[in-house]
Order: sequence, then C-alpha cells, then structure tokens
Amino acid sequence: MILTSINRPAVALLLLGAVPALWTPASAGQQPAQPAQSNAHPAPETAKQALGPSSDSIHPYRPAGRDPFKIDVVVKSVAAKSKTPRAVGFPALDVRRAEFRQKVIAARKSGQAEPDPLTQYLVSELDVLGVFSDERGQGVFLRAQPTGTTFFVRQSTKCYNGQVVRVESDSADLAGSRVVFKETSFTEVDGKQTPTDRLVSKTAGQK
Repeated sequence: MILTSINRPAVALLLLGAVPALWTPASAGQQPAQPAQSNAHPAPETAKQALGPSSDSIHPYRPAGRDPFKIDVVVKSVAAKSKTPRAVGFPALDVRRAEFRQKVIAARKSGQAEPDPLTQYLVSELDVLGVFSDERGQGVFLRAQPTGTTFFVRQSTKCYNGQVVRVESDSADLAGSRVVFKETSFTEVDGKQTPTDRLVSKTAGQK
C-alpha cells in the first residue's frame, strides 16, 4: 500500500472547489434591477377623431322649459302724466262740520277765540238776504243753504273757501245792495295743486 502525503490546506481547497457556491456577496456598486421604461408614444389620433364629431351626431339645443341662457329684458312703460288741469273739489258738508268742531275743541283747550261758524260753508252755499248799517259800518245778512242758518257778518269775514270782500250799497236803497266775495278754487296738474281766486258778486234775493 502506497501512502501519499497530502497537504491539509490543499485538501481544503479541493473540497471547497468541489462544492457549488451557496452564497455570493453582491458587489458594492451593484443596484437593484429597475423595470424598463417604455419609450413608446401614444398612437396618433385617426383622421376621423382629429376632425371632431360627425354632423349627424350634433343636435341643436332644445331647452325643456325656460332657456337659462336667454335674458328677458323688461321695459317699464311710464305713463305720460296728463298736463290738463283738473278741478279739485271740496269736502262734503259733514266733513267740513266735523273739522269745524275739532277746531272749536282745540280753541277752547288753548284759551283762544273760537272760529267763526261761517267757515263751515262754501261761497256757493251762501245766499244774500240783505245788508244793514250801524255805528260800526255796513254788514250783510247771509243764509247758509244746507242748514238754513242765518248769519250777520261784516267785511273780511271768512268762509270755507273765501271771504266777504266788500259790501256795495246805496244808502237810499239797501235792497239793491251787492256783496262781493273772494272765492278760491284749486286745480291740479301733475299732482300739484294751484289756487285760483276770483270775485263773485251776489245781491239780495239772488240764488
């Protein structure tokens, strides 16, 4: 039997070379594998897509109710105001008498003189019965048509829409005397009232 001397380090190398490597260290500069990026570009649009939708696919807009894109312009018509003067009437007698009573109450509370009862009536409601003369001058007898009340008044006495301006009489014939009233009326134009004065003459017995 022939014994061959074998170096122990050589045997170790031989054994290591005969066994496949179970672990291989990664090199220091090695990086994990990255997925490949695609450089492919999207396919170009076809000629039909580039031209847009076809004419048969386009339908006009038909709103179900009110068109939200339509603006309704409302034009307010301004009625032309009448330039024709309009006569303004006076309150009824009941209203005027109620106003007079309120003035009497107010005058009594304040201690002032009460208003003349003739101020309840219009010039057109006063009849001349005659005139008289005394130490204070001339006066006139008036009767209020609505109530039949008789008043003894003098010049400058006021009624609802005027006053006694003067008494024109002949001392020899008082029956033919004439009483001149100033009568005020009102007209309205464009909501504005304008007073107008005129002289009205009445003689005894004149209606």
